[in-house]
Amino acid sequence: ADLEWERGYMVVMQHPVTTENKESKKHILETLRAVKELDYPAFWFWPNVDAGSDGTSNGIRTFRELEQPKNIHFFKNMDPLDFLKLLNSSKALIGNSSAGLRECAYLGLPVVNIGNRQHRRSRAQNVTDVAYDQQAIAEATKAAIATEKFESSTLYGNGNAGEKIAEILATVELTYRKTITY
Repeated sequence: ADLEWERGYMVVMQHPVTTENKESKKHILETLRAVKELDYPAFWFWPNVDAGSDGTSNGIRTFRELEQPKNIHFFKNMDPLDFLKLLNSSKALIGNSSAGLRECAYLGLPVVNIGNRQHRRSRAQNVTDVAYDQQAIAEATKAAIATEKFESSTLYGNGNAGEKIAEILATVELTYRKTITY
């Protein structure tokens, strides 16, 4: 399907939660129904191969075949730099990817974070948390799409962690003690 994405689109990334793997198909269907109902262009990435990914992938495949959503284009993967460009130009990220908390905080991109996968991780002002509920997901997504970008947050750093680590390693005394335990 050719998406009319030029006036705006969202990115969707929802992975199974390993501790909730038996519900992964049910969880993904709530999001699929919400995104289809909104009839807004969506670039949807397949899940990580974690416990429960079979249910998530099966849910996506079944929904895609039965519903044939015209507003969703599915991706297996993408070059990381192209992904960041796609994300940065989108209106929002929907799902439960750590990218919503980390990269999107820096980009100031509105995020609808679904479920428990990112439980207890720090969030910037760009994140709205919702349950696996079609109506809640749809309402939060409508609001996210209508929101302008947030101010960039450096909650997860500002890009110079490598330099800081190298500086510490260059100045700290490194010691090593071998202990025989047999």
